[in-house]
Amino acid sequence: MNYRIEIGDHLANEDQFMKIQALIELKRQSLLDKQKKLKTVTKTNEFLNSVKEDYVKYYNVIVAQKQDQIKAITMLNEYVEDLASSGELSVNNIEDARVEQSKLLREVKQIKRGLDSLTTDTNHIANELHKKI
Repeated sequence: MNYRIEIGDHLANEDQFMKIQALIELKRQSLLDKQKKLKTVTKTNEFLNSVKEDYVKYYNVIVAQKQDQIKAITMLNEYVEDLASSGELSVNNIEDARVEQSKLLREVKQIKRGLDSLTTDTNHIANELHKKI
């Protein structure tokens, strides 16, 4: 029986073992790095979700205010129209009422444009946030 171990074989095995250990350490470090990144991304996503929820609340408040403004101006416009058509106003008063109606209608258009712009901006922001989440 030959129990003699070749030193070269032993060194080769040890070298192979060291390489495997180094590879395992690299993989372990890589997994730790990925775990850190995942924690960071998770915190970022939570923050972005929080920002998005706050923005949606703000957006809803602004939209409700704009809609209330439109309703109020529409009611004023109807009141002016009723006054003009009631026959109780003089020619000058009717002319003044028509001028006020024009102003009110311009105001409604301006509010609607602002609302459209707000909606467009919100959709753009929502799309950008969605890409990051």
